[in-house]
Amino acid sequence: MKTSIIRQRVADFLQRHVPFDTLSQQDLLELAGSGKVKFHESEEYVYRRGDAKGQFIWVIQQGRVEVLQEDASGEHLGDVLGEGDLLGLDRFTGDGVCRHSARTANDVILYGIAAELFESMAARHPAVGRYVSAHSSVSGNLGFNRTSWLEAEAPPLEFLRSRLVRIPPGASVEQTAALTTGSRSGVAALVDEGGRVVGTMTAVELCTGSARPCPPTLAAPLSTRTAARALLQSGRVELAITEDGTPDGRLVAMLTASELALFCGHDPAGLVSALRSARSEPEMAALLKRSVAMVRDGLAQPHDVDDCCRMGTQVMAALAEACIRLADEDIQASGIAPASLPHCWVMFGASARGDLTGPELPVIAVIYDDSDDAFAFTDSMYFTALAGEAAGRLHGFGLPGTGLDWPEGARPSMPLSEWKRLYSETIQNPLDHNLYVRRLFFDMRPLSGEVTILRQLEDHIVNELAGQEMAIPLLANDTLAHLPPLTFFRDMMLAMDGEQRDSFDIVEAVIGPLANAARVFAMARRAPFCAPVNTLARLEAALLDYPDAAEILDAAMDAFRIGLYYQTLAGDARIEHSQLGKFDQLLLKTAFSSIQRFLEFTISTFVPD
Repeated sequence: MKTSIIRQRVADFLQRHVPFDTLSQQDLLELAGSGKVKFHESEEYVYRRGDAKGQFIWVIQQGRVEVLQEDASGEHLGDVLGEGDLLGLDRFTGDGVCRHSARTANDVILYGIAAELFESMAARHPAVGRYVSAHSSVSGNLGFNRTSWLEAEAPPLEFLRSRLVRIPPGASVEQTAALTTGSRSGVAALVDEGGRVVGTMTAVELCTGSARPCPPTLAAPLSTRTAARALLQSGRVELAITEDGTPDGRLVAMLTASELALFCGHDPAGLVSALRSARSEPEMAALLKRSVAMVRDGLAQPHDVDDCCRMGTQVMAALAEACIRLADEDIQASGIAPASLPHCWVMFGASARGDLTGPELPVIAVIYDDSDDAFAFTDSMYFTALAGEAAGRLHGFGLPGTGLDWPEGARPSMPLSEWKRLYSETIQNPLDHNLYVRRLFFDMRPLSGEVTILRQLEDHIVNELAGQEMAIPLLANDTLAHLPPLTFFRDMMLAMDGEQRDSFDIVEAVIGPLANAARVFAMARRAPFCAPVNTLARLEAALLDYPDAAEILDAAMDAFRIGLYYQTLAGDARIEHSQLGKFDQLLLKTAFSSIQRFLEFTISTFVPD
């Protein structure tokens, strides 16, 4: 057959598969003419682990190839590749040697293309470059044709400067009122003799007669992402832009949440504040719907997960606080006297960890101090009624999730002494008290009330863990209860046990195992359980304790972002194979491999031989 005909056939084949489908006909013909066709019989090695990088990248034209990973126990299946998949991409990572072995599972035909030519095209064509990067890591991959409002251009500094209103030291009440009411942003900055901001005034402060303290400060140039994050974390409606980004720097401009929304189209801090102070279920439902859209519009790339989790978690916390407040009003209206005891409302589980990019029914509970001299039996009745009413309000929004099937010995309303008993028996005798079911109680986030009560409980938990050696290894071992799929092959997902399925649960296979393992690392380092520390933050903290495992931990964080990203886009934990393109599958396959390595590292770290 003429060489030109073979070349054209190879080019036509390449064009049907990622990442070659984005290349021009000229590029495809150049690639097709750079290599050769190779045939392998079944059970032959294409290459072995440790082989030096070759001259070609291989594209499977026909047949099935198994990628074999190797450890102390020998070789085991790591991936299954078929038509259109690439072999030899290890040359672009590390020292370029083969990290795995590739063995044919039946008769295979391979198209070889020159590796150097392919590498040059990866540099010239972003889609090819993203594909190569995704082969080894999902970090920083921008393979999605979406744009987040978090990347929108922030208000120009000149615009903000033109709207800045300063109230000088010693200004009279009349001058202060005139300057504040004349501010086009609605905010005026109080400054000292050195031009540093010391407080702010709005129409509200004019009525109360007292200024607000110094707001958070940032330096120019601004980004929408940074500004939105600072406003959300601080709960303020304004930020100060100073020369050096610190409160000691000279004030340059002010930025309000409404000004930021003019340019990016969203006001996360304002939505959270409005939801927290809402007065009715219709009001909350409308604000919740808008909040969900805001988070979804912000999630364009996997690296947006961090900020979208912050927004999603703040939204659910605000909803829970509003439900507790309105439930309290209803309880008192029914004739039940409120308790005057110190108490604290908390969230447990995913909503407490801050692993939410979408709405999910939060698990809430109340801890009240039964050691207080004023404690009476009627206080327990009040908190029990309030917890039930608040939970009922949350259920009324029809949020996804089932909440928590409270295990024996636990209730959503308990005195501090009972909470201490719960944790003591769980840690001291984990097998008889179902540690696996109770593990979500080790993810806590304060909602409202006196946080000092939660700190007392946290100290108790840390002391109990210090004296026990069974709980952490058991939780580490339980991370293997749900393993990620092995790979995608043809039109199915291939599980670790060899079963083929057309869908998988991404919470069960990706998000859950990573969250459970990260919790083990947090418990082992006696981290603050009641801090709003999410899974990503727990993994970042583990880097401090295990710097030699940085590659494994970084890859686990990337995999977690990928998992939450696809869950949010799908709108459900169940991911259908038909929803995934080739690039999606590649990213998820890399994530699956990263999770497997991280779980193995968790077991080797915390489970005795």
